[in-house]
Amino acid sequence: MSRARRAIPQAHRALWLAVGIVAALTAAAWVAIAQVGSGSGSGSAEPSTQMPTHSAHQTTPTLSTPPATERNVVNPGVAACTKEIQAAEAVVAAAGNATAHWREHVQARTDLLAGKNTEEQTKAIWKRTRLLGPADKVSVNSAVAERAATKGGCNAVPGKSAAFCEQRLAALDAAGTADRAAAGDWAAHLQAMAAHAAGDFGAEHAQELWVAAWSGATRNLNAAARATAALADAPACKPA
Repeated sequence: MSRARRAIPQAHRALWLAVGIVAALTAAAWVAIAQVGSGSGSGSAEPSTQMPTHSAHQTTPTLSTPPATERNVVNPGVAACTKEIQAAEAVVAAAGNATAHWREHVQARTDLLAGKNTEEQTKAIWKRTRLLGPADKVSVNSAVAERAATKGGCNAVPGKSAAFCEQRLAALDAAGTADRAAAGDWAAHLQAMAAHAAGDFGAEHAQELWVAAWSGATRNLNAAARATAALADAPACKPA
């Protein structure tokens, strides 16, 4: 009985020793897990891939121009042809406007002689168109100068549109030339009226000049009308 009583404390000591070892191992495991977790910040054993943050003075770089693509790159030949077409159209517009004023000025006398206008109505038309004359001359000269600067722009237009652009440009130039001829008659008459107003010659000579200009105006005015009609039938130019 005395030996059995002495064995019981030894068993307790062994049990407590085993519990202590398990507890120590468990604590060590938790410490290792905590260290791994604090290193990755995500509970994963993988190395951290977090990108460094930008400082307050760092900015995201931007491109000064967008990258070149098939849509935003303009072919130089296309741009040059487009500019030449626009310049030719400007000549037609400016010279055509001057021609219209000259036509109205001439028609006023025709209508006066036919009894369709009164003398008062005729003089009002003459005055209104005459005052528009100086601006007509400036516009035509400016457009012609721009047209000369762009000449040859459609020579290198690429693709199948080259033929259409060539036809369109030819029709524009024909109309512009015809309108410029009529506009030249208008400019000459304006100059004669200014010379008469300045006292360079008398009323009789001024009337002779006016009748001659009126009689000969039909030729260039009709040519301008034909060229304008032909332009309407010309193909469109769409360089691409």
